[in-house]
Amino acid sequence: MEQIQLPDGKKVWLVSDYAGTRSVLTDPRLSTDPLRMGDKAPFSAFPESVASVMAHDMLNNDPPSHTRLRRLVTPTFTVRRIADHRPYVEQVAASLIDGFGSNPDLVGDYAGPLATTVLGVLLGIPAEDAADVRYWSELFVLDLLTRNDEAIDATHKLSDYTLKLVEDRRRNPGDDLVSRLVSMRDDEDRLNDEELASTVFTLVIGGQTATTQLLAKALYLLLTHPDQLELLLSDWSLLPSAVHEVLRIDPPLQMTSFRMSTEPIELDGQTVPAGDIVVCALKDANRDPARFTDPERFEIRKGDSQHLGFGHGLHRCIGANLAELQCQVGITAFFSRYPGATAGEVSWRQTPLITALSSLPVQLN
Repeated sequence: MEQIQLPDGKKVWLVSDYAGTRSVLTDPRLSTDPLRMGDKAPFSAFPESVASVMAHDMLNNDPPSHTRLRRLVTPTFTVRRIADHRPYVEQVAASLIDGFGSNPDLVGDYAGPLATTVLGVLLGIPAEDAADVRYWSELFVLDLLTRNDEAIDATHKLSDYTLKLVEDRRRNPGDDLVSRLVSMRDDEDRLNDEELASTVFTLVIGGQTATTQLLAKALYLLLTHPDQLELLLSDWSLLPSAVHEVLRIDPPLQMTSFRMSTEPIELDGQTVPAGDIVVCALKDANRDPARFTDPERFEIRKGDSQHLGFGHGLHRCIGANLAELQCQVGITAFFSRYPGATAGEVSWRQTPLITALSSLPVQLN
């Protein structure tokens, strides 16, 4: 463990080993509530009206509030409920592939639009708004910790859009997830307006950028490891294992959300004072040789589901089932059609939160 300084000047304790990360992610003495962090919160640079939209979801709450929110939202993301969406995801993937030119970019022409289209239908986002929502979401994730004016403006627009979407579904409910979140009850309990807006905001971010990157990285790793692609093509039962291996070796998000110590805590032989911020490096933890054999090697038969690609503990990604479904469908649809595709020169964008594939051009053979 070491103390580092982020691009926005904040100092945080960084945990990068597997055992330490699992411990941090389950330690009740570490709070994820940004309202307790003050100017140490990850989005303290944002206007209060914007920050409040991001501060009331499950990710940014501790028990018992977190427990209540998770109980209300979880039924929407069960394996059975998510499986109902498979035919539509398959239809969208096939349609996107049908529209390929000779040298498509699998980020801009496939993984991104697939996530955008599926998310739009799930949340009831009109097709004409999808491009803006995707753009705002990507800027938020890529520049959250940089105090970038463009990112702050994009986040302001996305938070305003989220509030309007919730209000529209309250007046005009439809057959979509936001409408269900507005109407759901549990023993007469329901999400209040702040919780609704925060939950939808988080679903947009996770369902767009993180899901895009999961599929894009899966395609990239298989294209650049032809032996593993050949293995998958010869035995499609390895697909779930392959997705877990992608999540292990290069998770969509590299760093966890902020956690503040509510009292002095001993971590890795050092004392973290009360009020300090702790974050975990998920990619490093997933490549810890103390936990994983030959951790730098991409091997789809490993299939270790105990990776930390979706986090761990109370705050493990609630949309994991949906992200895995889209990744599995996206891989199957593309390589069933183009098993001999080859990757061109890719481009990346590196930030503390995410290492993002910006483009993945391919030659369709």
